[in-house]
Amino acid sequence: MGKALVIVESPAKAKTINKYLGNNYVVKSSVGHIRDLPKSGCSSSQKNTNSANKVKKVKKDEHEALVNRMGVDPYHGWKANYQILPGKEKVVAELRSLASDAEHIYLATDLDVRGKRLPGICEK
Repeated sequence: MGKALVIVESPAKAKTINKYLGNNYVVKSSVGHIRDLPKSGCSSSQKNTNSANKVKKVKKDEHEALVNRMGVDPYHGWKANYQILPGKEKVVAELRSLASDAEHIYLATDLDVRGKRLPGICEK
């Protein structure tokens, strides 16, 4: 029988939960959230205001680049383009490896916004 993987957000929680579950479980932390919209779309509100006042026609490739920077595609059902956060690649690789060997996977997240997003992010 294979072990079950339990994914939590906090390393401290992982350590505590691991004490109670025993040897049939592997408890690992995502160390917070692991994916988000791209940071390249961020800018100051003054810059946004100035840009909004200057409406211009852009080329198709520039428009596609803008949509990619925003991380949300308004032309295809507002599909979000989540990316692995810088520095989280190792955590994601470890969780994927453990998940591929696990018989069951349990996502034990907090009842907050981050916790609600983590299962969908881990699924991908």
